[in-house]
Amino acid sequence: MPKPTIRSAQLISPFGVGSLCEIDGQSFFVRGTGSWAKGYNLEKVEVGSLTNWLRPRQLRKPTESVAILRFPHWHFCPECRKMTRWTQDKDRENIRDDGSLPRPACDGGKCKNARLVPMRFVAACDNGHIDEIDWYWWAHRAHEPAQHGACSRQTSRLHFEVTGKSGGDFSSMVIRCSCGSSGNLEGIADGPLPQKCRGHQPGEQSSTCVDPENKQNPGAPKPLYMEPRGSSSLHYASVISALDIDGSTEKNIWEKLRADAIYQNTLQMATMLVGLQGGDTSLTIQTSRPSLEARADEVGISIEDALACFEADLGANPVEAAPPPPANEISQQSILDQEFPVLTNPKGQNSRWLIARPEKPSARFGLDKLFERFVRVERLREVRAFRGFQRRNVSEKHAMISPSLGRQQPDWLPAMMVLGEGVFLEFSNSAIADWREQNKEQIEEFTQSHLVGAEALGLPGRMGFNANPTFIMVHSFAHLLLNQLSFDCGYSSTSLRERIYCGTDSEPYAGLLIYTADSDAEGSMGGLSEMGAPERLEDVIYRAVSRSQWCSGDPVCRELDAQGVDGLNRAACHACSLVAETSCTFSNVLLDRVLVSGDGRKNGRGTLEPVGYFSKVLEV
Repeated sequence: MPKPTIRSAQLISPFGVGSLCEIDGQSFFVRGTGSWAKGYNLEKVEVGSLTNWLRPRQLRKPTESVAILRFPHWHFCPECRKMTRWTQDKDRENIRDDGSLPRPACDGGKCKNARLVPMRFVAACDNGHIDEIDWYWWAHRAHEPAQHGACSRQTSRLHFEVTGKSGGDFSSMVIRCSCGSSGNLEGIADGPLPQKCRGHQPGEQSSTCVDPENKQNPGAPKPLYMEPRGSSSLHYASVISALDIDGSTEKNIWEKLRADAIYQNTLQMATMLVGLQGGDTSLTIQTSRPSLEARADEVGISIEDALACFEADLGANPVEAAPPPPANEISQQSILDQEFPVLTNPKGQNSRWLIARPEKPSARFGLDKLFERFVRVERLREVRAFRGFQRRNVSEKHAMISPSLGRQQPDWLPAMMVLGEGVFLEFSNSAIADWREQNKEQIEEFTQSHLVGAEALGLPGRMGFNANPTFIMVHSFAHLLLNQLSFDCGYSSTSLRERIYCGTDSEPYAGLLIYTADSDAEGSMGGLSEMGAPERLEDVIYRAVSRSQWCSGDPVCRELDAQGVDGLNRAACHACSLVAETSCTFSNVLLDRVLVSGDGRKNGRGTLEPVGYFSKVLEV
């Protein structure tokens, strides 16, 4: 086969370091950054809101290739069912003249070189390690060696058979050994596997794996659990994302000027003059104006902004700016806080990497009372940086594995730069405040346990959101709108993404960006930004809210107290509110469509539902 390839944007998620990706029926493990080719292969990526915080570390985008390894090694033949351990040595022995990898094939005479299939299951632990399942043990778990004669791991020949009984569950899957012993896979998913973790990552040196919760046997390794090879819980990527907002907020504009060495010299001299003049700054500002005009023109900001920054610095007698936080303290929420004022600027934005054109919603469906503005984002540039990953769960109890997979951490993180377009909606703070006040008891009843559960798992800090009822409502509406937009604008649902802006209860704000950002042409066709025109977007919103009133899973879906991952959803299932993993940045949790379109009545279980934020849209 040709060299295995994936789309470059997928290298951050879902096929980042430590993940398993299937290409042409073969399964590969993406190795750590310490194994990637360097030099010309790694192109530097910069975006202000990430680059400044990451220093001295950098963001690097692979341009040619990354290191992969075939995993799992165990394969089986779909014809004769014989299991073969296809290692890296076999790849080297069978490599083709053009350097491409061979396709693992069965060497049985009757199988006619049938292509081998990777085993469906692997073993993983909560510390982020991944390993092969001990198939030899499963074949011999119920048999004594004396019953079938001598047998060893080195000489045994295993077969993976499916009997077809019991509806195809684990009890119908059998591992059979050439010595005559066999065992089915019943119980393989019920708890820890009999084997213990050895700190393994394919292609990397094994490390120690200690279970701190094992008080009876301190120093014991973590237990391993079976995971399907294609399971999303096998790899939860921690990705931090930033739009290139071109330094448009007042804070960022001033920081651009303060980074200028000549400006700092001017400020230092001006501070001395102010001291000699008894604290009077008027004359100093007047005499410094020519220098400030030159610096403003050089830096690329207005003289008004330069004067405002200069006056503030003189009045505050500034000290040296505090250093940026370390890379492991980067907050996704802080990045969103920077982006929101730019997207909500009533004058819009027209820079190299961000073109935003705001418009006021009309009175149709009463949307002018629910939203401050709609924004057509005709161009955007997003940078996604891969910080690490977890296995089996995203809670704080599960270790975060760095992109180096245990090796010495390099001075860069894998990143990807993508272009796209989108639609941004700014919610009305007063409308949200009124909605929450009028439905206070019902909203708290419907959201409290889920918010507490999310906090207990540490999701807000890791995923980058403020956990409150407003977030659940905006997030639920985002999924409904995303699905409706995919129908109306021609994009596939997997190519659209959400970006949710939500403040705290003490500093409230809310916004939603639905955008497409990919490394190919599908990121810039123009169809999505055109939907941002009020006359089009209002109809889309009405249809999305209207469809949320009923789900084919109702009344079960609507009346469940908890469903989904860790029970963190309420009225949300695959038939109504869940979207593709590539589209949702919060793993499809904290969703409840009742907060969007609820009618305030009692449901079938006698629970009084809150009135949805968009309920009046349906009354028009």
